[in-house]
Amino acid sequence: MKIGIIGAMLEEVNMIKTMMHTCIEKKHKNYILSTGKFRKNNIFLIQSGIGKVSASISTMILINLYKPDIIINSGSAGSLNSLLKIGDIVLPKEICYYDVDLTNFGYAIGQVPRYPKKFIVNKNIFSFFKKKYIQNNLKFTTGLIISGDKFIRGGLLIKKLKKNFSSAIAVEMESAAIAQVCYQFKIPLFIVKSISDLSDQNATVNFNKNISIASLQSARFLKTIIENINDLE
Repeated sequence: MKIGIIGAMLEEVNMIKTMMHTCIEKKHKNYILSTGKFRKNNIFLIQSGIGKVSASISTMILINLYKPDIIINSGSAGSLNSLLKIGDIVLPKEICYYDVDLTNFGYAIGQVPRYPKKFIVNKNIFSFFKKKYIQNNLKFTTGLIISGDKFIRGGLLIKKLKKNFSSAIAVEMESAAIAQVCYQFKIPLFIVKSISDLSDQNATVNFNKNISIASLQSARFLKTIIENINDLE
């Protein structure tokens, strides 16, 4: 199977590289791609950089160069759920933008015209790994992740997000853009995130302190995905 993996930051990507065999790096435009093997799978890893546009470009690079069978977004997120702590794993079922607002034209908050109200990860993959994680007593939380081009650190915006997206459990800056591209090109998508901060007034300090923990945790879960993904075939 050809698996495309997207991580936004160097810390996230480096953790993933450690599980790849015969990792070879090459530069494409301003992006670094790492290709290698894991078990029977061909892995194509890219560091997207931060934000929605960078994530969209990276997704298109993977699709154009390698035509992956599945794309996985792995990395960190800020918590919007009081029960989620640093290092906890989030496996979102739905994803949407929090900074898209065309409600005056009849669209739902977060909805891009000609696209669904929320993007969803591949149902078969999600159900398979949800069952697998439960069987192996691996703890995770599922729900809605929201994305936008702002690092959330408390204030009025966090109150607005919780009001507009009451079911959201985490927030970050790339997943919805990746999901939109995958939706457009009919590429199955799966997302695994680990909590790096609590999206509060201490978020910046906690993010810098905990990004290595979140990167390690998401990479560990990602490894279990790749170890078992061929069972889907």
